[in-house]
Amino acid sequence: MRMPIRHVARNIVWTTYGTAWGVWRISPANYTHTSAETKRQRLEQVTSMVKALTGEPVLVSLCPQTDPLSVVRAMTDDLDWDASQEYLDLADRVLTQLESLELTGRTEWLAVPLPAGGFATASADLVTAACAEVSAALGLVPAAIGGGEERRRFAQAAALASTWPSGIGVRPATEAEILWMYGHAARRGVQEPPLPGPGSDNEPTGRSVAALSEVMLTEGGRGWSQAGSGPGGRRSSEKQSRNPFAALHLQVDTEWGTSFQSLLALAEVPKRFAFPGAEFLAVLDEFDFPIDWVCRLKITSGQKMLRRTRQRARNLIHQEKEFEGEPTGVPPAQVEAVADLQENRERMGASHTEVDVQAMTSFCVWGPTPDEAHARALALRSHFAASDYTLTRPVGEQERLWYGMLPGSRTPRVMAGYAQTFLARDFAMAMPWSGSQLGDDRGPLFGLQLTGGGTRPVLVDFSRGPATNTSASAAFIGELGAGKSTALKAAMYLVLAAGRKADWPGSRGRAVAVDRTEDREWERFARACPGTTEVIEVNADAQISLDPLRIFPGQERARRTESFLTLLLNVIPMSDEGVVLSEAVAAVVAREGASMQALRAELADRGNTDPAAHGLARKLAAAARKDLSRVIFDPDLPPIQMSAADSVVFSVSALQMPKKSELNSDFRLERMEFEKVLGRALMYLVAAVCRQITFASKNEFAATIWDECWWLTSSPEGQELLLEMLRDGRKNNAAAFAGSHDPNDIGPEDSPLGPVLRGLITHRFLFRQSDRTLAARGLDFLGLPAGDPDLLELVTAGLSPGRGELPDADYAARLGECLYRDQHQRIGTMRVLIPDDPAAQRQIHSTPGRRSA
Repeated sequence: MRMPIRHVARNIVWTTYGTAWGVWRISPANYTHTSAETKRQRLEQVTSMVKALTGEPVLVSLCPQTDPLSVVRAMTDDLDWDASQEYLDLADRVLTQLESLELTGRTEWLAVPLPAGGFATASADLVTAACAEVSAALGLVPAAIGGGEERRRFAQAAALASTWPSGIGVRPATEAEILWMYGHAARRGVQEPPLPGPGSDNEPTGRSVAALSEVMLTEGGRGWSQAGSGPGGRRSSEKQSRNPFAALHLQVDTEWGTSFQSLLALAEVPKRFAFPGAEFLAVLDEFDFPIDWVCRLKITSGQKMLRRTRQRARNLIHQEKEFEGEPTGVPPAQVEAVADLQENRERMGASHTEVDVQAMTSFCVWGPTPDEAHARALALRSHFAASDYTLTRPVGEQERLWYGMLPGSRTPRVMAGYAQTFLARDFAMAMPWSGSQLGDDRGPLFGLQLTGGGTRPVLVDFSRGPATNTSASAAFIGELGAGKSTALKAAMYLVLAAGRKADWPGSRGRAVAVDRTEDREWERFARACPGTTEVIEVNADAQISLDPLRIFPGQERARRTESFLTLLLNVIPMSDEGVVLSEAVAAVVAREGASMQALRAELADRGNTDPAAHGLARKLAAAARKDLSRVIFDPDLPPIQMSAADSVVFSVSALQMPKKSELNSDFRLERMEFEKVLGRALMYLVAAVCRQITFASKNEFAATIWDECWWLTSSPEGQELLLEMLRDGRKNNAAAFAGSHDPNDIGPEDSPLGPVLRGLITHRFLFRQSDRTLAARGLDFLGLPAGDPDLLELVTAGLSPGRGELPDADYAARLGECLYRDQHQRIGTMRVLIPDDPAAQRQIHSTPGRRSA
């Protein structure tokens, strides 16, 4: 291999043929799952950037390998290892899982040749480069790049970058990153050098690039058969090895292994482009294998091209005259060519910033065997063929295409032969610099991204929200059996397992769940999670007291007690009964030993002279006689300890809840069964206790989990409580996780608080919704166009098909698929992973028959 560069300093590379290039790293933007307005804005940003480029820039998009060990390091980066043994065991099992996957990412780069600065300077640079090559060939030490030359090129690069629009995020590449690009090209699919992270630019520079040239390139391989290679491969016959069409790949040998790469050139594009729909570069992340691509551009100003096209227009008009005597008239292709040329001339003349773009595009796929590389190349070519894009693998040109993907190299003749001509906006419709990142830079592994080329881990650290002044609350939306409850439990597990931080004394993760299921699925799962678990039974067998006068501190005590009794006793707050109740509660709170027993005695005493107090005392005594009221009125039960267990589960399956229609009708509300009245009041109290537990300590990140949350938000009191949690969660290092079938269950449409409740939730997960109306609501909740037919098809039929629609193995492999909007407002598809903990896995499913599987 002949390296095209000989020196690297900062973001500048000096080539072996006398030019210098600047290299920048581009910040990609999530594109596939965004609104139409966001896509239009991104198109304008890319168009502006293309118009600002000059000369022959090179756009490079590479898929670096993700080291499984680096993922595990990000999972355990700030963890208190001494206090988190269960999580470390989980991370060790995750490492074993990830080592069997092809983990990749995507990085975007821009390389631009810097102007030479005149004939004399260009000649001197060429002579210097030639002398360096001759010296190296003779075994002599080439002359180094001088400090003055470096400073001149640094200034050139900075001045050039200052002319680019700010819509596209650009920063100078580091020396380590530039060297990584060349190492990546030689080691695709084998032991690839890790992409340097921020602050890791410690690679030697200058002549150290010579080490990267220790690569052997073999067009078509060295006699490997198409049936396989490697340990199970076999040598092909002499006849096969001489057939150039039988091995359209490049074999790249290094000391780290052999990489089989197949390179394709874009030979034809459609005559017309429609937006959206023409984003052929953005869709590369939708394949299940990584794809590198490069676009070599030759940009000419529109005014200059306008002058060149005049002669072409004259020639076309002259050709039309040649068909005047033909009975069939002018051929349609001739008429279309004239129309196209006229349209381009009009568009060039309409804007003085318009440019003509000649784009030479090539792609690279790879695999552990020639067969795998060949299969991926065919899949890529077949996909684009359906949209009138023609990809070809030119015979005998694999090595030249490979060199053409290196920044700083000359444009190969084969690429120039496939040049496509665009105007700036037409080329921008291909949507380069589009990514599909999801999740956080560090935190527990919550899932795997479905689109992204290969496999991309999705790390989600819910506790990061309060630390970065954003909300950590999350919503999980989906139909029955779609996986939302499983995802809620996975989130709960990770909050408990990874909550103890190294540099945060007293930190831990806590979870509070309300279990309304008769088989106590949340209780069973909580006991399988790390840490201690406390179960609060709200029924006739209660062992812990929820007396609001005994458990709430300060002003909360009187406020929560009044709200609870107002619901229980059906009291209008500002009526005579409501005023008497408020006065009695205030009197009891002011004394030692406040409790419901003390309040009953206070009301009985006041009842001797006040009829309203007498009526309240009778109502309270009647409520205390009910078996379900024991959790409130039994003075022998110990009060709940707000900061004791790591996970707290309220078992409330014995409570009956009123229907929404009953709450909306005064007539039905007055005649509602006492069990529902008591259930409503107790559920309000449980929600208030949950809030108190999660807000108990700012050193502890605590999440309250509301599965099937409609029971909470169906009443105004429940909406107010949830609103308090969402609004105050950030400053109290807490979050609310809500799950339901409809986002309107979280924030009801008919409530003025509904839009506020939905708007305060940061993390949003949308699972399968077979009903198109619910699917449209879910898309709108994510911020996506509710009527988009492709997105509706994805949500209704493309996420985690139901059991019976696929073979069992495929069905199990697709459980937990969803659309996720992370705290950075990026949206993508992912699959939530069940924590690799045998105890938790046995209890995480709610499907009948799955628990023991």
